[in-house]
Amino acid sequence: MLSRIFSSHYTTRVGILILVIISTLAYYNLLQKSNESSCLMQVDSRQTTPENKTEIVSENRTENLPVVNLTVEEKTVTEPSLDLEPVVQTQSPATSKPLSDNISDNISTTKNLTHSDLPVLELKPQEKYLPAMIKESNDIISLLPNQGFLPDYKSFCWNDQKGTFRCLPGAYIAGVLKCGTTDLYAKLEWHPDILRPPAGKENMYWPRSRVGRKAGLMQAGHRPKETFEVYTDRMTPDDMKFKSNKNRAVILDGTPVLLEEHIGWESRFPWAKKPPYTNADLLHFVSPRAKIIAMVRDPTERLWSDYLYFRNGEIRNPETFDRAVEEEITRFQSCLQGADLRSCCFSEQNSVKVQLSLGIYVCFIQDWVENFGDNLLVITLEEYSQYMAVTLKRVFEFLEIGVDMKELETFLQNSQTENSRREKDLLQGEMMERTKRSLRAFYQPYNVMLAQYLQDKKYLF
Repeated sequence: MLSRIFSSHYTTRVGILILVIISTLAYYNLLQKSNESSCLMQVDSRQTTPENKTEIVSENRTENLPVVNLTVEEKTVTEPSLDLEPVVQTQSPATSKPLSDNISDNISTTKNLTHSDLPVLELKPQEKYLPAMIKESNDIISLLPNQGFLPDYKSFCWNDQKGTFRCLPGAYIAGVLKCGTTDLYAKLEWHPDILRPPAGKENMYWPRSRVGRKAGLMQAGHRPKETFEVYTDRMTPDDMKFKSNKNRAVILDGTPVLLEEHIGWESRFPWAKKPPYTNADLLHFVSPRAKIIAMVRDPTERLWSDYLYFRNGEIRNPETFDRAVEEEITRFQSCLQGADLRSCCFSEQNSVKVQLSLGIYVCFIQDWVENFGDNLLVITLEEYSQYMAVTLKRVFEFLEIGVDMKELETFLQNSQTENSRREKDLLQGEMMERTKRSLRAFYQPYNVMLAQYLQDKKYLF
């Protein structure tokens, strides 16, 4: 009897012990799942806090379009650093190696290259921080029409809240300096549907006077800050001829530094390592259907012409040019050791005496392609000089303006070249051969990049 009671009691204790072990294991398993859930909640909470907005952007660098949070509270959010990875790379299966900022890595044979030989270069969209643009543009935004521009005007006109008639240009010759933009403007102005603004060909509002510029940054570079209201006053024709021709007339702005100049961004945005936005972004925000014309040329010849023209009283000749070029190439290559190509192209440390970076056209044209697409036309001085009538016809067609070719050719036969090289500059002759070799070696890979990006071998200068 006692043995049965003992045996039964023992069995019960063993069963209780087993139940305790099972319960303990279940508890620890439940505790572990709870901790994992808590960690996930903490990670999710961390990713959505204002302090980590910069980190989110960095973790999404592989996306085609960056995540940009447009709701920024100035007091609580530190503006993000745009320290982004270089994004220029070729997408061709045959050449999958990324294009390097190191000059020698990109040099390739370009002789007898045809359009079909050009691998497609797809530059990833530039990462921007557009709240910086909005913050600087309050006077522009407040004056723009709420209901859009007047539909019967080819340029962008409206009546503001006070009833004042205002206009913006319908087209821009955006650059580049010393690439023939003055002559192109004069030839286009021959057509009665092209109107010069009351303020003249070059207005400098978007790249300079919009934010103001300190004296000394460039020759004649000082520009006091100007409001958008004043700018539109200077852009708006006040004659009845314009209004009677409103459905055909195109106001043409010929500011030749619009394409690339963004001087002052480093001091205005000390947290950024490249411009948070460019003139292309702002102009597209204001008038997205504007027509943009960019004119480029052999960057080596452009630089020599630029150097002689903007001499500012200095003695400049092939020898001084050679020394200045060598110094600037060395400085630019040094910049590439610690920053990507875009940062160096837009750097305020670039020389204003030898504007080397202006010839790296692909740096600046990408922003305009991304914003304006088919409303951007790029031509070269070489094709313009050799086939002027045909090139002008193409420009007029781009502007949706009809032209009589016989009348145009008659006009061209009797016209002169505007702003060609001055006699005192011609007396300097040509640059030294070693200077030319150095510059061609420097620019060659960037010319290849431009030709690949725009799919046209004419940019293989």
